Amino acid sequence: MQLLKKFGSFFPLMTLTLLGTVEIARCQTTPPPVNARTQSVTREVLASGYPSDAQGRILELVRYTIPSGVKLPPHTHPGMQIGRVEFGTLTYTVVRGAAKIIRANRSEETLQAGQTTLLKVGDSLIEPGGMVHYGKNESASIVILLNASLFDAKRPKAILTAPK
Repeated sequence: MQLLKKFGSFFPLMTLTLLGTVEIARCQTTPPPVNARTQSVTREVLASGYPSDAQGRILELVRYTIPSGVKLPPHTHPGMQIGRVEFGTLTYTVVRGAAKIIRANRSEETLQAGQTTLLKVGDSLIEPGGMVHYGKNESASIVILLNASLFDAKRPKAILTAPK
């Protein structure tokens, strides 16, 4: 009886903690868009939240792992995204709009529509919402990108666009 009293208040707390942890993990596991070309890309949400001064937006920190030989289809995002290459080399193309590139040596350039560049370890990019772009991993190893985004919470993270 004393054991029940001692642990009686502990059990509900542990149950709530366990259920809360499971729910947080479920919410943070976001599968990539269903597309034969992107099914092998891993999108791992490392942290996320809903900023009070950005109503209707979700702020996320995401790690993408892109296997060798994968080409992502042209797409846009429903808000701004910034990223950094952590491993590998990504062939990156802007289809419509412009992206700001910050190289590992801190030099800056603007990649315009129709231009392609190689993003290497330490290179960063800034993608405004609505800019159409895509990436390819033409190397023999994986590419790992670390991205932060502020997106419209009610829209898909990536919106595929028809090639023109």
